[in-house]
Amino acid sequence: MSKKASVAKNCEEKIYEVGYHIISSVSEENIPAEVEKIKAYLAKEKAIIISEEAPKLRLLAYSIKKAFGGTYKTFDKAYFGFIKFELGEDGDIRNIDLSMKNNESILRYLVIKTVRENTMYSPKITVFSDKETKIKKTFKEDKAVKGERAATMEEIDKSIDALVSEKV
Repeated sequence: MSKKASVAKNCEEKIYEVGYHIISSVSEENIPAEVEKIKAYLAKEKAIIISEEAPKLRLLAYSIKKAFGGTYKTFDKAYFGFIKFELGEDGDIRNIDLSMKNNESILRYLVIKTVRENTMYSPKITVFSDKETKIKKTFKEDKAVKGERAATMEEIDKSIDALVSEKV
């Protein structure tokens, strides 16, 4: 395959991800069957599964109501999972969307167009709420390495002022 054909093929790829919440009233042993229903919707449209995460029970950020017949039931928890897939040329994302909408076990879902690359969770960045603690810790580590005593906040402020005035 030529480079041009490869680039054209990559531009035409239809990579999607469906994130879904399965209602918490579905028993834990029936969750795999519900996931298989979702995979059947994808298979019907000739989708190729790239990656997935099995649903796990999670607290929702807010309560969600779902209509069952003429009544509403409120949910505070749901099983969240996702499936990333490539849709074949014959596949239609609208059919998958309609199937998800008509599944009574699905509380909410979202289908997005995405990229093939692995989208694993990245580690969270630690944010210091107390800047003085971070500064003190850094200076203490530097002094400890040199065998000196730890600097006070006043000494730190003076050294910062000196550095700033040198550059101005």
